[in-house]
Amino acid sequence: MVETVKTGKKPAGIATAPGGARIYATNPEGHSFSVIARDAQGGHRVVAEIPAGAGPLGIALDPKGERVFVADWYADEIRAFDAARLKEIALIKVGRSPAGMASDPTGAFLYVANRESDSVSVVDLAALRTVATIPVGKAPFGVTYDPNGPRLLVADVQSGEVSVIDPAARRETRRLKVRSFPYAVAVTRDGGRIFVTNQHDDSVTVFDGASYAELKTIETCGYPEGAQAAPDGAVYVACWMDDVLARIDAKTLDVTAKIPVAASPRAFGRFIAPDASPVR
Repeated sequence: MVETVKTGKKPAGIATAPGGARIYATNPEGHSFSVIARDAQGGHRVVAEIPAGAGPLGIALDPKGERVFVADWYADEIRAFDAARLKEIALIKVGRSPAGMASDPTGAFLYVANRESDSVSVVDLAALRTVATIPVGKAPFGVTYDPNGPRLLVADVQSGEVSVIDPAARRETRRLKVRSFPYAVAVTRDGGRIFVTNQHDDSVTVFDGASYAELKTIETCGYPEGAQAAPDGAVYVACWMDDVLARIDAKTLDVTAKIPVAASPRAFGRFIAPDASPVR
């Protein structure tokens, strides 16, 4: 760990702009999201705290980092902000208790997991409105868009599964059985391997990205939550109860490092910036 930045109350969701120049973090108990900017010396500081409804949780950007989307858990809507002006530009109605979100690489659609509706909302990012709803498993939470499919991978917390969705057909094509309380899904950049954090099992389940065969369940750390693949060929997992960031080698499927961080890391979203340097 090289730096700790103080943000709002109980940060949970996170999104990073292309290149890592900005980081956005939701503060559910502060009813806001923090904007963290990188300075010329490579350090970071909070430059704004923006009100974002009653229960801001998930947060995502469009591919260019021009708009910020915040899932308001209690209002059942997505708040859209202009990233340059940090001004709210739209309210988008979705399902009940929206949580994780992911955009497709073209920025045409945003996909939102509605935990209490057992569904995923499809939001048209040109019109800024919901245009479709896809039924999934019980209590969907984390959402990952894999352009190699293309496919969506959704962690269904209460049914202990991962829903695989065809985004073109807008339908679920299969479910993958995992351990207790899957939280988030990470996919290697070539789509070859899928990693699922099992929050209540202290483990990560790995699948072959082509056949969907289960390869291994890795005993990882206490309460693994956010997960993301990095440019260095590893998958990083935030371990809420152990106060570490676990590094998993995506080829050997071994835990190769546990990096100490501040208390109760969550990393719900994209915490490794597109085009940024690997974590050291």
